[in-house]
Amino acid sequence: MSGSFVQRSDLFSYNVLKCLRNAYHFNDCTLCIDLCPENAFSIVRNKLMLSDIKCIDCAACVGSCPTEALMIRGFNPNAYAMNFNRLKESGISCQKSIPCLGVFDAHHYIIMALRSFDTPTCDMAHCGECPLNENGAVESVIREKISAANNFLAGAGSEKYIGMNEEKSEQNERRVFFRKALDAAKETLITDADISAAGFEKTEYSDADTPFKLLLLSSTVKENLENLKKVQSEKSGTVFFNKAVSFDLCSLCGDCIQFCPTKALESTTDGQGIMFTQAKCIGCGICNHICKTDAMVSEDGFDLVEIAHKRARQLIRYDMAVCRECRCYYPYKGGEALCERCSGFKMEFSDMFVLAKDQQIIE
Repeated sequence: MSGSFVQRSDLFSYNVLKCLRNAYHFNDCTLCIDLCPENAFSIVRNKLMLSDIKCIDCAACVGSCPTEALMIRGFNPNAYAMNFNRLKESGISCQKSIPCLGVFDAHHYIIMALRSFDTPTCDMAHCGECPLNENGAVESVIREKISAANNFLAGAGSEKYIGMNEEKSEQNERRVFFRKALDAAKETLITDADISAAGFEKTEYSDADTPFKLLLLSSTVKENLENLKKVQSEKSGTVFFNKAVSFDLCSLCGDCIQFCPTKALESTTDGQGIMFTQAKCIGCGICNHICKTDAMVSEDGFDLVEIAHKRARQLIRYDMAVCRECRCYYPYKGGEALCERCSGFKMEFSDMFVLAKDQQIIE
């Protein structure tokens, strides 16, 4: 398994290159580790590793990964969400044709709600006694995702929501194991081909690094804009995130752009500023942490029109000037034409360049 970019168990796979811990050495994401009921994940030299022996292919962790580094063979949550209305069933249950509800993120629940005529209802009645939920972590995260989806829908002024069923219905016991559900899922409309047929091929977008669930949610929001009464909100929640940059603190070094795993941050065409696409941001915080001057900050609020059209917003832009000392171009912030390096050098070592005859001798 060492040396491979994709680590696998029987049905489960983990793409090492998509993991945030590989995008940035100091990232400490542990979402999948905290959820795994079998402790199949471990950290080795600050990198996430999968044990194919311990993994039971339950898919409880799949929806927790912000970059879609985790996958389960035979079931695509993106395709399922996009085609949910075509399946002609309002219930979302692990007792039917899907694995654990943890396979979905809040984005998928929003997509299902907006694209459905009836209210999608999650079957939560079996979570309490599920062997995957011994410490309550899996059920807690599922409820958090559903709550985040409903908060977003309510904040956007939508009348749609995700329901939760807490009562058991009369049906057979849970399938012998998860493989049966995955086999059944293959017979339903939950393949990548369905997404392509619906006109949502990822190749249509300029950035292949953006998680598919974000792109699909943006397209779904665009289709439903006229039904959303509030397209702007002062609160972000945990679905979309917002950024701002301090004009006085930013040095335009470009580190935030270079290390952004989804390319939500990009340089302006002239290289003199920073653009931000809210529809692509996963809120990983790498840009905040890597900023040497603490110029990058997180802000509340979202704009659904901006998100629906995947529109980039200019966070900051500088006019470039030539430093009178080193003759290099630098982002001009006003005042004397000195770059930060020369300005700091002048302040710290100015005494070295004063002639003796010009120094005031205090007797």
